[in-house]
Amino acid sequence: MKKSNVIIMAVLVIASIFFLWLWYYLNFNLVDHPKDLVLSIIWWIVVVVACVGIHMAERIRQKNIRTAFLAPGLIYNSEAGIVRFEPPAEYVDELQKILDELKYNFERPDEPNQSRIRFKYIVRTSKFADEGDKWKGEVLRVGGGSSQHDPIPFDNREELVAILAA
Repeated sequence: MKKSNVIIMAVLVIASIFFLWLWYYLNFNLVDHPKDLVLSIIWWIVVVVACVGIHMAERIRQKNIRTAFLAPGLIYNSEAGIVRFEPPAEYVDELQKILDELKYNFERPDEPNQSRIRFKYIVRTSKFADEGDKWKGEVLRVGGGSSQHDPIPFDNREELVAILAA
């Protein structure tokens, strides 16, 4: 998770603790009014929902960064940019190197000119951990008939190799 997201969550929790302290310092706890309890519960729900929302948004952003576009001799990733490789290297090996080196920062290289590059595959990685030992996602073949536009799921590196070799 990015440092800014952790800071936002910490500020929300610290603000909540401060408001709770202020609540007792100003002796609002002695007032017997049900709206006070409702307001407190609503505040804590807002804090929890904000923290969960930030966490989910970060996971979606990281999943989008792990998406790669494959063309003969090159891979495009939104963080790594265009990575060229020689034909003996396989897509999966190069893609694994790219995913291993991702930092999930906010800097982006220039996007490729779509009119010059003909991508063959789009690889959407939903889970990548342990240097590729845990690798799940889906492959979308670009071009061809309508049956090729259905995503093909994969659950490990070997399945991804088989899909890209076909």
